[in-house]
Amino acid sequence: MIPTELNGNLLKELRGRTCRLLAREEWTQVQLGRARGVSQVMAGNYLASISTPLPEPTESDLQQVAHRLAEALRDGAPREWALALMLDGEPLTVRLPSGGAREAVLADLAQARKRLSQLLARLSPEVRCNLAFALPDAKAVDAIAAFPGRLTPVSGEARPLAPPEFGASHHLAKLLLQLRQRMPARRAIVNLRWDAVVADALPRAGIRLAKLVRKGDRLELPGGGLAPALVDEGSVGWEPALYLHGDSLEEVATQVEALAVAAELTA
Repeated sequence: MIPTELNGNLLKELRGRTCRLLAREEWTQVQLGRARGVSQVMAGNYLASISTPLPEPTESDLQQVAHRLAEALRDGAPREWALALMLDGEPLTVRLPSGGAREAVLADLAQARKRLSQLLARLSPEVRCNLAFALPDAKAVDAIAAFPGRLTPVSGEARPLAPPEFGASHHLAKLLLQLRQRMPARRAIVNLRWDAVVADALPRAGIRLAKLVRKGDRLELPGGGLAPALVDEGSVGWEPALYLHGDSLEEVATQVEALAVAAELTA
C-alpha cells in the first residue's frame, strides 16, 4: 500500500503520479485500487488528477519516489526502501512498506517543530529544548520520537540537527512514560527554560503547575493530580526546567503559544 507519512497535496501528487505510471502499463482502476488499498473510484480520481510541477529539487525527488513506488507495487511484494526528501526546508523520509503510525508520528513532530520554531528558540534552556511524541500504545523509549541532539537556537529559530527519530531522547521519553502510567492518553511533551519570567507568565497563561521530585539524576512525578506544567527546580549540575505535556502535539503547541504570549516573547 502507498505510504501514509506524506500528508496533504504532496501525498495526492505522489499517488496521482504513481497511478499514471502504472496506467501506462494498462493497469485497470480495480488493480490500482487493490494495490494501493483504496476504492476503484478513488483510484480513478487519482488517475484523472493533473500533475502539478513543484520547485526543484522536490520535483525531481518526488518523481523518483513515484517511479520507485510504481516498481514496488508492480512487483507485488514490495521491497523495503527509503528516500530522503526536502519539503519546505524540512527533511522527510519516504519508506515502503509504510510505517503507518510511526511515520505519521515523525511527520506530525516535524510540523509541530516548524510551527513552534521561533517560540522554542526564545524559551530554550541552556541545555537546549526538545519535543517528543509517542505512539498511541507506547510503553518503551523506542516508541517515542524526538529530535536527535535536541533543538538548537540559530538565528531566532529552534533548528534540528537531524530529522526526528524514535528513541532519540531518553530523558523526555522516560518522563512521558511515567506520565502515561497515570494518564494513558498522554503522548506529547516539551522541555523549556525555567526562570522568573516563565514562572510569572504561567498563571497569566492559565496553565497549572506542579513540582517534580528530583532524586539524584531521576525525576519522579508528584503525588495527587497532575498539572499540565511540571517544573524541575534543578540541583547541583542540573539546570531547572519546565515541562509542558498533553494528549496531542496540538495541545502542547497551544500551551507553548499561550505561555509565550503571557511572557511577552512573541514580538
